[in-house]
Amino acid sequence: MKRIIAIAMALLMCLAVFCSCSKKDPDAPAGMKLASGENVDYYMYVPEAWRVDKSDLYTSANYSSGDPTSISATAYAISSDIPTLDDWWKVFEKEMKTVYEEVSEIETSNAKLGGIKGKEFSFTAKLGEQKYNFIITAVIKDYYVYYITYTSVPEYNENHLEERTQVVEAFEFKK
Repeated sequence: MKRIIAIAMALLMCLAVFCSCSKKDPDAPAGMKLASGENVDYYMYVPEAWRVDKSDLYTSANYSSGDPTSISATAYAISSDIPTLDDWWKVFEKEMKTVYEEVSEIETSNAKLGGIKGKEFSFTAKLGEQKYNFIITAVIKDYYVYYITYTSVPEYNENHLEERTQVVEAFEFKK
C-alpha cells in the first residue's frame, strides 16, 4: 500500500511540474509571452519563440544564437532640464556616437508606446566591423524615458520587423 501511495505521489508531483512549466500567461497576446520581470513598471511581451533575459533594470529578448536580432525595454530617469524626447535624444545620440561609428542619418517619426505619444528613431551604425540596424521607440512618463530598442544585423533585419511592431503595440504600463 505504501508503494502505491509513493508512486501516486510521485506521479502527482511530476504532473504538477509539467503543468506549471507549460502554463501560459493568460494576459499575453496570442503567440507571445511575458518578458518583463516584477521589478519594472511595465509589461513587455515578446514572441513565444524568442529567448528572454530578465533583469531588474531592463527587459530583453533575442531570437537565436544564429540570428542575433534582439529587442529590449529600458526606463531611464531624466531631469527637469530634459523636458522633451528631442532633448533626451540629443543627449542619447551624443553618448551613442562615442560607442558606435558610421551612424547614419536618424529618421524620426511619431509613435506610441504604452498608449503614450512618443517618437521612433531609426538608423544604422557600426560596432567594430559589424553594421547594425536600430529602431528605438521612446516616450516620456513621470520623469522617465521608456524606450524599446530593436537591434538587428542587415541580413536579418526584415525578418523580424513585424514581430518588433507586435512587441511595441503590446507594451503597456502597469497600473
